[in-house]
Amino acid sequence: MTKTKENIEYYLDSKNDKDYLQDLVFNIKEAYTNQEKLTFQIVKPKQKGFLIKIGGLFAFVSFKHLGWTYPSIQFWENASRFLVGAYFTAKIHDVQEHPISIRINAREQKFENPNLEKYTKYRGVILQKAKYGIFVDLGIHFNWKFGSLLGLIHKSTLINESDYDNWDVKQEIVTLFQGYNQDGKLILGDNRERGKWTNGEMGKLIGTNQKVSVVIPENGKHEFYVLGKHKATIPIKKEYYPNFITTVKKYICALKNEEIINCEIMRINKKKDSFVLKLIIESPKS
Repeated sequence: MTKTKENIEYYLDSKNDKDYLQDLVFNIKEAYTNQEKLTFQIVKPKQKGFLIKIGGLFAFVSFKHLGWTYPSIQFWENASRFLVGAYFTAKIHDVQEHPISIRINAREQKFENPNLEKYTKYRGVILQKAKYGIFVDLGIHFNWKFGSLLGLIHKSTLINESDYDNWDVKQEIVTLFQGYNQDGKLILGDNRERGKWTNGEMGKLIGTNQKVSVVIPENGKHEFYVLGKHKATIPIKKEYYPNFITTVKKYICALKNEEIINCEIMRINKKKDSFVLKLIIESPKS
């Protein structure tokens, strides 16, 4: 018997709780047979998964059967308490009656892509600290509506370097979204100038010809700057100058302080936040 307005008094009698429970189990079994998608809510973290509520009954979902993946189980453990109360959809994976045991599978859940605005601050939770930076998930900012939005705050993108030592896993922070790297992963951190080298903004200059400033400090070693401020190197490589390396060496040695030269940007050195250049000079006639 299914609970309706007409028979509600029947179900208010505690002696009939068993019938109501049987109805709920029947509905779950029917959803399992039809592979129907149901909404569930995360109740509390358990070992290797979550206790959830689905169709009026308690059930279990493992980390590996949720709607996204993390690099390790530690990420799930550190995110788990922030997922309590969130709603998702799933199919019944398995159901047993004696005793009642229900497991679900939410791996097929589809999430919309969020419209993250570049250089906008978002709330996130720290899921892991590595030697080179901090992994932060922005999914909590949207109550996990878009699933996991995992990104990296590289140590070099922190204006206050002490933040790395003061922050810890399972902590909520506010960070700046700086775009995506070439693999489509989120770049986070409050140092916008540093972020330009990892979010592809500086990479747009690759293949272009630029005016390059020459600076000769007291040590006499030539320095080169693109757009007057971005450090660059001019490697003397055979692949760049196959037949006139000697000419290039002499040309560079003869450069004077504050001289402007023409170069092509070949690539960027992300580790040093600098450009790699090729001189635009004519090959000497043989």
